[in-house]
Amino acid sequence: MEESSENGERPLGAAGGIVYAGELEIHPAKGLALAGGRALTLSVREFGLLVALARRQGTIVTREELYRAVWNGPLRAGDRSVDVYVSKLRTKLEAAMPDRRFIHTHPGFGYRFQPQPLTAAPAPPPSSPRSIGGQPRLSRDLHKTAAAD
Repeated sequence: MEESSENGERPLGAAGGIVYAGELEIHPAKGLALAGGRALTLSVREFGLLVALARRQGTIVTREELYRAVWNGPLRAGDRSVDVYVSKLRTKLEAAMPDRRFIHTHPGFGYRFQPQPLTAAPAPPPSSPRSIGGQPRLSRDLHKTAAAD
């Protein structure tokens, strides 16, 4: 029997060759990915990327490693295939589960697979102690000095 977390989702990990990431189930041997129990329609490359990333959840995987795992060869200079297919995969995953983000980009390093709930936009930072009324203190003080002259 599979364990469930407090919110009813399966924990991250693999069991019997199946990779679990919350409500996402990946069956590498069957070429099947389920999001909330519904099958995802993925191309062979998209599925290969999903498996390669999900098996290394929480770890940054380089573009070169992903290319080798999915295309079975070395990545050539200027080839953007990994980026294109990761974008397509990300779009499909987020369409199937819009309240989650699965693939995170680390520019200059690669991609990390880690399901996370989407959060509301962060609140704007509080006013700086150096500004009053949206105007920097120095500017405000200069205006006072100029007005006094």
